[in-house]
Amino acid sequence: MSAASSNGYRSEVIGSLLRPDYLKQAADRFQAGQLGVAELTEAQDRAVREAISLQESCGIDVITDGEMRRWFWFDPLTASLSGYDPQAPAPAIFTSGQQGPQHEIPRLPAITGRLGPRENLPLRETTYLRQQTSHPCKATLPSMSYASVLWVPGLSDKVYPDRDAYLQEALGLVRDLVQQLVDSGVRYVQLDAPRYTHLCSEEGLANFRRLNINTGTWLGDMIALDNAVMAGFSDVTFGLHLCRGNHRSMWSVEGGYDPIADQLFNTLNVQRLLLEYDTPRAGTFEPLRFVPGDKTVVLGLITTKEPEIETADLLQRRVNEAARFVPLERLALSPQCGFASTLPGNLIDEGVQRAKLETLGQVSREIWS
Repeated sequence: MSAASSNGYRSEVIGSLLRPDYLKQAADRFQAGQLGVAELTEAQDRAVREAISLQESCGIDVITDGEMRRWFWFDPLTASLSGYDPQAPAPAIFTSGQQGPQHEIPRLPAITGRLGPRENLPLRETTYLRQQTSHPCKATLPSMSYASVLWVPGLSDKVYPDRDAYLQEALGLVRDLVQQLVDSGVRYVQLDAPRYTHLCSEEGLANFRRLNINTGTWLGDMIALDNAVMAGFSDVTFGLHLCRGNHRSMWSVEGGYDPIADQLFNTLNVQRLLLEYDTPRAGTFEPLRFVPGDKTVVLGLITTKEPEIETADLLQRRVNEAARFVPLERLALSPQCGFASTLPGNLIDEGVQRAKLETLGQVSREIWS
């Protein structure tokens, strides 16, 4: 899928789908030492095949493996590379709004050892995925902007003297992961970036300051790093997914794209912008006026956090509102985020997930066919 042809894809999932109960049970048994690698892989393979079937039956244009081999959405970074310690967590913030913090907050790993290559997890994922379907596929992995927050003062400086030294080494290794994907035939790579939106939130900015991040220069620095990841892959479509956190139907920050839109949309060298837009937390469509004419905007209008199923009329109306700022031919549709950015998944069931994906496929065909 070339950068030009990718403009014709109108529906896609962000990455993760709900893990079936048998897979979560297998993962628990594996972690407890009661199940071997072969048995876990068998369960994962089955779940991937079911995820493919679900997306195909719902008429989704570009599909993933549902991230069935991951415990966390960021595993392509922290499991593909050595040096990250899940027992020395980086600061994380989550809220569930009116529900209150009822669920365990995920532990985010910090860099505490020298980086090095391990298994290329997204390569393993896409290799099996592409063997099972003829549909267009994509690989997903964390943006360098996410890697930056895993350098934690007082922990990471014992092995890397500063964040820049760590990020430069990480950059080379992440480019290796992408190169291996491209060499295998992958032509669509999505960078997941839930930290850019911290700059749109006072709470997010405060979290950055706790990590000794210079909030005045960080945006430009991260854009440069993400551009360096993508540099030289001219026949690959790159997308950037922006959200505000996703775990057990909770989120991290709130705020519109206004503080970052002009610089991010214009200077980041991606072809597709996959933007959270399911609730007022994401602000208005007005920042889309900064999107240049060579980028497609994938509107994340379908929530993965709540069980209410969006109507076709609502989605069509929202797409038309966005078309005031970006022409309809450069718009597409997706869920707001994954359905299970972490293994337990969001607080909806598989029936709701299917209904939302069916609506996604239906509405995208009605608008763009």
